[in-house]
Amino acid sequence: MTTATSATSVPIDLLRKYDRPGPRYTSYPTAPVWTDAIGGEHYRAALQKASEQKDTPLALYVHIPFCRTRCFYCGCNTCITRSTDSVSDYLDMLEREIGSVMALLGERRKVSQLHFGGGTPTYIGEAGLERVMQSLEREVSFPENAELSIELDPRVTTMKQLDYLAAHGFNRVSIGVQEFDPTVQEAIGRIQPVDMVAKLLERSRQLEFGGINFDLIYGLPHQTVERFSATLDTVIAMRPDRLAVYSFAYLPKFKSHQSHIRPDDLPVTEDKYRLFATAIEKLTAAGYRQIGMDHFALPDDELSLAQADGRLHRNFMGYTVQAAPEMIGVGMSSIGYVDHTFFQNISSLDSYKEAIARDGLAIYRGKALSDDDLVRQYVITALMCNFRLDYDALKDRFGVDYRETFAEEHAGLREFFDDNFLRETDSGLEITPLGRTFVRNIAMTYDAYLAGGDNKPTFSRTI
Repeated sequence: MTTATSATSVPIDLLRKYDRPGPRYTSYPTAPVWTDAIGGEHYRAALQKASEQKDTPLALYVHIPFCRTRCFYCGCNTCITRSTDSVSDYLDMLEREIGSVMALLGERRKVSQLHFGGGTPTYIGEAGLERVMQSLEREVSFPENAELSIELDPRVTTMKQLDYLAAHGFNRVSIGVQEFDPTVQEAIGRIQPVDMVAKLLERSRQLEFGGINFDLIYGLPHQTVERFSATLDTVIAMRPDRLAVYSFAYLPKFKSHQSHIRPDDLPVTEDKYRLFATAIEKLTAAGYRQIGMDHFALPDDELSLAQADGRLHRNFMGYTVQAAPEMIGVGMSSIGYVDHTFFQNISSLDSYKEAIARDGLAIYRGKALSDDDLVRQYVITALMCNFRLDYDALKDRFGVDYRETFAEEHAGLREFFDDNFLRETDSGLEITPLGRTFVRNIAMTYDAYLAGGDNKPTFSRTI
């Protein structure tokens, strides 16, 4: 039984002060600076170079874009379809892409982390999952301790699908909850009773899935502190291993389906701050540790244990304990990282299919990292994942003296020291429990691409 810890209280005035546009740092450099100068020929060369490290494990992301209906809040790259032919055609192209990529990787076939995202991966049913898994199992091997995870929509996922996933090695699930309040659910076009989620959770536990995650969103229409508090209480009683608590980004000009949400129904800015502050206080009081700015995990969860030991990693699939230095992305809009270069697939379904049919690959942009990028990536990742930066470790890895290289950036940390977000020790920097909520703001100090630029149109707000 996990014991509760003291709650972390985040003053509203600090949320107000630091609420500004900024990256989430699922990558560094961030996607807005990627370029179409990076294409398929660069990807082929990177994969062939990566093939030389045949014993080094890979991470693999599979994007399944389909959904039955579109939730009004959604910001993901999805396709709404009832056409079985469209799904079948996509799976054909996905299988072809997997074959093309693995052929270039030669004997490097060990995958330590696999994640199915979307969209709604289980929308394709057991037969579709079987097709994808068969194509993967022909090409790759999974070590005994591999992490196989998938995103689940309780409205679509069946118990038979869960049984299938468990039988094929999946051991992590992330369940989309968002909100339990019926008024909020109706306003976002996603009706799923508490009992529906509870049954999915119960079966997941019976099948011994570990690291079971719930996704929540704050800032939704008709959401109040009272309603969100009730949702949090229900969630805490269910006791998932992990939680992600995301801020709703209302962008109807870019996501036309969000126009179903009336701006007058959204919580005003001050109330949105209170929603987030309430989540942090309730979850930490219930014993969850804050993992990054908006993730939480029980103290005995492997993410918490890895963070305490400085072993936590992060990529586009989320936080993980699996140290796979390179990631392969397959499927429409997927992102990979190979040979210190980011690669992204085409985001349009038809264009993706055409590219795969023509060329076997569908890369349309990316970013090759410079030596400076790699150093800054390390610093930002250390702060985002483990809430600390060790100066000697930085020097051992890159031959870089922190105080010389980052003298200007360090001076820019003064407000974070003053607000008790950071402390400096003889060995490096440590982010305080209060500062964990503002780790994006701290990381921005080291982002060379933000200097002198107007990032407001590009990034979501940090709170």
